[in-house]
Amino acid sequence: MGMSIRYGTQGESKTRCLGHEVHTVSADEIICHTCGTLVAGAQLGVYTVQRHLGRGRSGSAYLATHLRTHQPVVLKLFAPQDASVQLWELARREVRVATALRQGSILPIFSSTYWQPETARGQEQIPQMTPRRPTYLLTLCQYAPITLAHFVSQAGSGQASAEQRKRMLIRLLGFVRQLGATLSMAHARGIIHGALVPGNILLDEHDHVWLADFGLGRLHPPPQPYLAPELIAAIRAGQKNIQVYWEAGTPASDQYMLAILCEYMFSRLLRATDYEPLLPVLQCAASDLPTRRFASVDIFLHELIAQATRAYHLSSGEWQHYYTWNAPETPMPVTNPSRPLLGSGVYQRDSRPLSGATHMLTAPQTPTPSTSLPSVDDWERRGDKLFTMHDYENALRAYQRALEVTPDKAATWLALGDTHFALEDYQQALRAYERAMLLDPNEAQAWANRGTALDALGRHKEALDCYERAEQLR
Repeated sequence: MGMSIRYGTQGESKTRCLGHEVHTVSADEIICHTCGTLVAGAQLGVYTVQRHLGRGRSGSAYLATHLRTHQPVVLKLFAPQDASVQLWELARREVRVATALRQGSILPIFSSTYWQPETARGQEQIPQMTPRRPTYLLTLCQYAPITLAHFVSQAGSGQASAEQRKRMLIRLLGFVRQLGATLSMAHARGIIHGALVPGNILLDEHDHVWLADFGLGRLHPPPQPYLAPELIAAIRAGQKNIQVYWEAGTPASDQYMLAILCEYMFSRLLRATDYEPLLPVLQCAASDLPTRRFASVDIFLHELIAQATRAYHLSSGEWQHYYTWNAPETPMPVTNPSRPLLGSGVYQRDSRPLSGATHMLTAPQTPTPSTSLPSVDDWERRGDKLFTMHDYENALRAYQRALEVTPDKAATWLALGDTHFALEDYQQALRAYERAMLLDPNEAQAWANRGTALDALGRHKEALDCYERAEQLR
């Protein structure tokens, strides 16, 4: 993304700073020297800064719009703090990997680059920083106006009837299912979120959930009560060394945060009696000892939904009735009476291993070629399902078979590139994305993914050009 900069209207000597208390600053400033906030109307590449959305744990977020299309995006600016700047490259890598997962509940990130207010281009490497020319981490992502914190504050249970509260409970469980599916896919690729807080959960009017800040959230520990006990211990042992916190994160610590997030939603939008049957499952997932939690987020999710199904006598038809959002393809729970709940509130896990509890979908075997081949759509659907199940090798074969049937379909080449990327074969991913671009030069996603592959190969300048072209086509 190009970083040419313009300051306000030509001839002005003053402009507005977008800090907490709006004040005037010199027109030659892009970042206020007093409060460190961007000024109104600043142009960064093809985007104009509109307003300050808020200041997070390690950076500030702004609403910006595309100069030509007026598409809104969120611009996140991370200041060069000594504690986290050494992790920026790791964060950018995780941003790329998470974006390439093609998971519908991962908030799309368009670019993540280094930026200096006095330069016109993003930088490939962090230069020697001085007080005069600090280097920032600049990230552009999709804009979603509603955070979970806003939803909770506005929804309020009030005088809701028992039926309305039941609907709200299942609606909230719908949010949890989407978040759980997102975390599960990320964990399979070795990505830890590390910052599941209400401000990082975004919604639309159809109850579709996005999880924001993969890679970025771990640049600063979340507040209590979301921080798992083992992460608190790691921070104390490392004397607040942020790298110690980064390395201490595990799928189990994400599971802990997800359980606390459930408690946050339930306790504010429901009565205690509405969700009491679910507390033993939440207590197990939020155990102080990671080894006493569920073996995976998948299993936690399965047990939570299964317990809700038992406690409220819900059928699959009722679940379908309550879910108004476009849920990820996950199986409905099957009640398992062999896992009793004890009156003490401690979830009883039997001696059998839990690792297979949620493997209700078995990866289909790639069929042997025959004289009557499936259609390209059949192969694509098979590849998509295998991809979502993290069976990337068989997904690759399915997409290749689809291209044998129809070799000039850009969407299939795009999917093939994503699969190569998931397998960390970045050179083959690049070739597939470039083939998709040849077939459909105006496909924004192909340009964006080509940039991601180039970034992974260290060709950062070319990647920036791809990101900018992708934004022009959106």
